[in-house]
Amino acid sequence: MNTIAKDKSTRISRVKTYKEETSPQILTNGDYEKVMNRINKLIEIPDNKLTEEQAAELNKLAVAAQRYEKSIYKIKPPSTFDGLLEMKMYELKMNQAEMAKKLKVSTAKLSLILSGKQRPDIPLLKAVQEQLGIDGNYLLSVL
Repeated sequence: MNTIAKDKSTRISRVKTYKEETSPQILTNGDYEKVMNRINKLIEIPDNKLTEEQAAELNKLAVAAQRYEKSIYKIKPPSTFDGLLEMKMYELKMNQAEMAKKLKVSTAKLSLILSGKQRPDIPLLKAVQEQLGIDGNYLLSVL
């Protein structure tokens, strides 16, 4: 086997090994607490002293913890247009002025819509769909 083929073979086996290694499954709050304790211990290790094995373990544990958290803490999608905009502002870490600029509306108009004193018009709905990537059917369902 030539050197290039051997190198490629080694890389492929590493990829397979990495993909085959999965993060642990957390089923109970007790499991979650144990995983979080281990994560906290690994986080305390300075980056320059963290071994590759510890970094890989930390990554796997973080993925497992995140998966468990998502299964436990479900956030229902907003059922109102103003709730949808508020959630998007939170996700994008934007204030009202920044969101108004992104949607090309005045801050006063956005404020009125967020307070429920004004209904969104078609140009605003189109901007929300295009600029925020919100599905049009979902937008109509929250109006």
